[in-house]
Amino acid sequence: MDDGSKHGSGLHLSVYAFSNNDVDKLMFTLQDKFNLKCSIHYNKDRKPRIYIFKESMDNLITLVKPYFINEMLYKLGL
Repeated sequence: MDDGSKHGSGLHLSVYAFSNNDVDKLMFTLQDKFNLKCSIHYNKDRKPRIYIFKESMDNLITLVKPYFINEMLYKLGL
C-alpha cells in the first residue's frame, strides 16, 4: 500500500501500485475478513483507491490503531 488518508467521514487507501485484480482481492478481503464496508474509487488519473465508509471507521480504528505511531494517527482522523 502506498498511502492512505482521511477523506470526508471515511478513509482512502491509495493502492496505485497494485493491479486492478489485486485491488479487487484486497477490497473483498477487507470486507470478508474484517467486516469493513468499502468500495473502489478512482482518482483523476484513473488510479484505484479503496474507500472505507464512515460506518466502518470505528472498526478500522480498533483494528489498526495499536500499530500506528502517534504522529500518524491524524490519517485516521484522531
